[in-house]
Amino acid sequence: MVETLRIGYSYSTTYGTLWKDGTYLPRGTEVTVVGLHLEQGFCVRFPASVDGEPLETWEDWSEIEFLAEEGSVEPPSRPLSRAALAEARDVLSDAEDGCHLHLHED
Repeated sequence: MVETLRIGYSYSTTYGTLWKDGTYLPRGTEVTVVGLHLEQGFCVRFPASVDGEPLETWEDWSEIEFLAEEGSVEPPSRPLSRAALAEARDVLSDAEDGCHLHLHED
């Protein structure tokens, strides 16, 4: 877990993220903190974009365990199963655009 978040610094994700558009980024993805807010939490930018816009999301402070020190999280040793991805995509099918799920890959 990270003790101090800093805008502009990179961190590793501790679990995978699936976006409604189908973009999947596994555990260990390097993200950049681009915003901090006392009430809203922290905003992270992923190394992917959709329609020319970077994938960003605000995470509640209760999700702080989502980030670890840069380079400290190993990518998964095996890909997430197709069944798990299909189930997660089904959950997101009725969600608003821009929604995402965090998937614990173990």
